[in-house]
Amino acid sequence: KNRWNFNGGLRFQQDEIDVNFDVGNFPGRTGNSNKTYSNLYPSLNVKYDLNEKSAIRAAVSQTITLPEFKEIAPFEYVSQVGQITRGNPDLEASRNLNYDLKWEFYPSNAELISVAAFYKEIKDPINRVQDRGAAGIFSYFNSGEKAEVFGLELESRLGLIKPTYNEDLGVDEGIGLDLIFNVSRMWHNQDLKEVFNEEGDFVRTFRYAGKTKTDLQGASDWILNTTLNFSTPGENPWNASLIANYADDKIFALGAPEIQTQPDVFYNDEIIEKGFVVLDAVVIKSIGEHWRIRAIGRNLLNPEIKRTQLVRPSTTNIETEETVRSYTTGVQIRLG
Repeated sequence: KNRWNFNGGLRFQQDEIDVNFDVGNFPGRTGNSNKTYSNLYPSLNVKYDLNEKSAIRAAVSQTITLPEFKEIAPFEYVSQVGQITRGNPDLEASRNLNYDLKWEFYPSNAELISVAAFYKEIKDPINRVQDRGAAGIFSYFNSGEKAEVFGLELESRLGLIKPTYNEDLGVDEGIGLDLIFNVSRMWHNQDLKEVFNEEGDFVRTFRYAGKTKTDLQGASDWILNTTLNFSTPGENPWNASLIANYADDKIFALGAPEIQTQPDVFYNDEIIEKGFVVLDAVVIKSIGEHWRIRAIGRNLLNPEIKRTQLVRPSTTNIETEETVRSYTTGVQIRLG
């Protein structure tokens, strides 16, 4: 038996971004942002079957992360919680190198246990940053030359309880209970660059508080996802799912210097969004061949979403952690 499987590809992709704007908050009011990216994206996937139930996979690929419209269009928009964000017409795409190594084990056709290690190198990472000025507005910048992410991931799909087959009646009996579980641990960092013009004159710095490196904005150290699926066999089955997701503390926005020439002394520190759990539930009941009743509950725990920042008032010169924004998004219940 041939245990090796190779899958390679080379994709050419041309991306064009054309944004014309007329907004009151931009110097000169009108302008445009026109960018074209033409690249070849290679990929290679290799699989080796250790035996009938386990295999090792390795993959390498090159990809691109394009700026979203809200990240590149320079209008100011206000979120539901009162935060003002402005796009940046000078934002460039990020280029990514991706490496993955995974071991897979299949206890049965419907079950999986896998352990993976991955590494990503991101050139010109896009970060949400506190913009210059006293208005407290956020924007998006390529604030570093390179970011790196190394991670470990454990994933499982297991049948905890399986219906039994009644040979006399020719039907399945009992209940089914399946568990899907995924946990990731990541280590990530990026540099904070200083910008100079073509003549070598200093333009601005993204460094603050004496930092030349920091964590990747928006990335959590720990991410957990789990789903518990319940089902009953028969003509009018029940199906129910309980879904929980947790992301650890992460940088919501990088800090920024208040005075560009003294970023180690006068600065705003990064804003940290505290980790929270999102719990959803779905219950479906089939009635005959043509009807189903579905109940869906979203964000059942309604956790507080809290963002904090280290603050050092000049009056005391003592650094404390203060909550700069706190809100809940509410619970949603639907019946259909």
